[in-house]
Amino acid sequence: MFTRFRGFQLADEGSLFSFYTNGHYTLIEARIPKAGIEVLAADLTRHNAQHIDVLHITSWDLDHCNSTDLMQIINQFRPAIIEVPDYEPETDDGRLCKRIIFKYDVIHQAYRHNVRVMSLDYMRTLPAARPRGTEYVVYPSEFQCNNKNDKSLIKLFRSENFSVLSLGDCESCDLGKRLSNDELIRTEVDVLILPHHGADNGFITGELLDVIRPKVAICSSNMGNMYDHPRQAIRNLLNERGIPLLTTKRGDVVVWHDNGLQSNAVSFNGDNAAVESGFSFTPKRYTA
Repeated sequence: MFTRFRGFQLADEGSLFSFYTNGHYTLIEARIPKAGIEVLAADLTRHNAQHIDVLHITSWDLDHCNSTDLMQIINQFRPAIIEVPDYEPETDDGRLCKRIIFKYDVIHQAYRHNVRVMSLDYMRTLPAARPRGTEYVVYPSEFQCNNKNDKSLIKLFRSENFSVLSLGDCESCDLGKRLSNDELIRTEVDVLILPHHGADNGFITGELLDVIRPKVAICSSNMGNMYDHPRQAIRNLLNERGIPLLTTKRGDVVVWHDNGLQSNAVSFNGDNAAVESGFSFTPKRYTA
């Protein structure tokens, strides 16, 4: 079973990732890579994919869902399913993104409903996840809070090899504590996408990292990195626990597993021709 996770370098602040396993391609966020949409097209072609199976949008903020980028992605890659957060966008571009997505749904609903609003009611209809399974798991965020960042989508992407935890822009320490009580998060997370690009906002604590024990942390930050992500306090917490950190500041990040017991993680420099750093790790499901 081949599994591949990729963090794309962007031209400005924001996030974009892909997760491929078992013939299923997920794009996390609606952004275009620094080198253009051709990079995404090549990524799908690499996996013999003609379209995106799931477009997973964690937040309506511009750095996660850009209307111009979204239109390109929808027009060229025709996602079968689009997952969106259950809160109202606060910006004009966010509202435009939502209109684009639901118009796309209206056009295609004669064949199937494309849009899934990840509400608490919807989550309650999902079957319980099995330990060491491969079904993806969605977790409720803080639906009743006033902070839109804590309404980001939270999802555990699982495979027969390694698993990836996506947290969007979550900030709440209480939310982090609640997630740390989940058995799958405690035992299956190999790749941790740092919430809010590695901001020091209270979500990531030493206690949380001690519970999750990821094999690698990923930070989405562009070359300019005006917010200095990940913040030094987060770097210190990771370093103290021996958790490797890879960022998209200089180039893409790729984690893959094709055979044996080892997964591989690499960060590239610039045009992806040069490897900046890399290492191997044993996914948790092979050591439990």
